[in-house]
Amino acid sequence: MVLGCFGQEVEKIAVLEDVKFERYPGGGMGHFPLGIYFDEMDKLLVVQDPLPGTIVTINLENKAISKEEKPSFSEHAPLLLILGNDYWGVYSDSIEYSINNTPSKYISDTNPGISFILKKDSGYIVYFLGGAIDSNGRIYSEEEAMTYLKQYDPEKYEQSKKNHYKKHDTLQQYDIQGYRYFSEDYGSLGNVLGCYFNDDNIFYLKNLNSYSEIRKSGQDYSFSWYVGYGGNIYYYIAGEEYTEVFRIRRTWGDPDFYAMAINGYTDDEYGKYVNEVLPKMSKADLRLLRNTIFALYGVHFKSADLSKYFDKQVWYTDDGKTSADVTLPAHRQKLVEMIQKLEK
Repeated sequence: MVLGCFGQEVEKIAVLEDVKFERYPGGGMGHFPLGIYFDEMDKLLVVQDPLPGTIVTINLENKAISKEEKPSFSEHAPLLLILGNDYWGVYSDSIEYSINNTPSKYISDTNPGISFILKKDSGYIVYFLGGAIDSNGRIYSEEEAMTYLKQYDPEKYEQSKKNHYKKHDTLQQYDIQGYRYFSEDYGSLGNVLGCYFNDDNIFYLKNLNSYSEIRKSGQDYSFSWYVGYGGNIYYYIAGEEYTEVFRIRRTWGDPDFYAMAINGYTDDEYGKYVNEVLPKMSKADLRLLRNTIFALYGVHFKSADLSKYFDKQVWYTDDGKTSADVTLPAHRQKLVEMIQKLEK
């Protein structure tokens, strides 16, 4: 059920007056913020200041800011990857990686880009163009990576034989389903941000600068962007006086159950997308989407088909909870109620 491209909405979700663009002492390129991670469950924006080694966490609900001295984002994932990009000093044909906060290492002679992530043993295996790497630091050749994929997920294996190992010329990020996102000019959000699915153009969003008062003013700035598991896109533009945070909620391609569960239902442009998508879903898909909302909170599933499905999702952890143990926020509870009406 590929829906193509629903209207893309760029939302300014926060203006942070305590987070500002700064330069290295003595001039040179700007250094803060550097890098971005977004906790979609709790609406936490995490950015890194590289000079003192500080991780800054901003709660976008109450705008509270906390700072902690840590060398990297490693606490959020056992595997930290930096894609090849001359701007950050990483060779454009390599991947820099760190396992559990260990010193960084490089994988050279690759065309970097994360295409999807799978569970492996008690950790993960992250696929990139030309191979894979797991949470223990083992590097897999393309042949080894594809052998594991064939065993783990035969359907994704067949898709990947056609679409996975292709060379691309722009800095890119991938969501967990294999949608490829890019910004032209190696990360310049000033011109184009786009998404491809199976190398077909899903959307091509131009002039992102027009949404930013900082960019309109012509002042110095820094920026970074982050693609969530389900494809929601988050980015900030940090100016000399404040930082703007933007979001583009995923409304392209096949409906992504994780993204829809995270986003819930909101009475705005995204709500129009949900209203269009839900009636087109089968009863089986509606059931899976409804249970995805509870899976976000670690609910245990007794049904064998649900248990098998969610056990494979890298974002899912079985915490032994029941649905009665979970109090959903309003936007997710509203989506559950809409789904239940359609299931009757």
